[in-house]
Amino acid sequence: MNNKFELGLFCLGNGITVCNKAVTENGDYKHIAHISNGGNIKLYVSESYIPVEDMEKIRKTAEEEKQKFQADFLKRDIYSQYGKILDKISTDDFIKATKDKRPLEEKIIDLRELYFSIA
Repeated sequence: MNNKFELGLFCLGNGITVCNKAVTENGDYKHIAHISNGGNIKLYVSESYIPVEDMEKIRKTAEEEKQKFQADFLKRDIYSQYGKILDKISTDDFIKATKDKRPLEEKIIDLRELYFSIA
């Protein structure tokens, strides 16, 4: 593990950019991860690069973002949710969703899970 590590969490408008402020690359802090608005974490380094306590902070922040995102999404009416989901999922998943003959109230449950996993 790198001995030089200082966790930085920055909101740049598209989620949270996670950096090591103790290391610079190309004139900026080293980007080590991204937390999406939906709370999904994408690591740009191996997890072993990040000190355990800082990885826990990243996970806690991601969980908080996930809870806020899902709560806000669930405030929408079911038709707004469905439209938002259809706008964001892959073409294959879109086709499956639109061919699904179950009532919207039933299929929206599975679609929310899919949406939250990619948000």
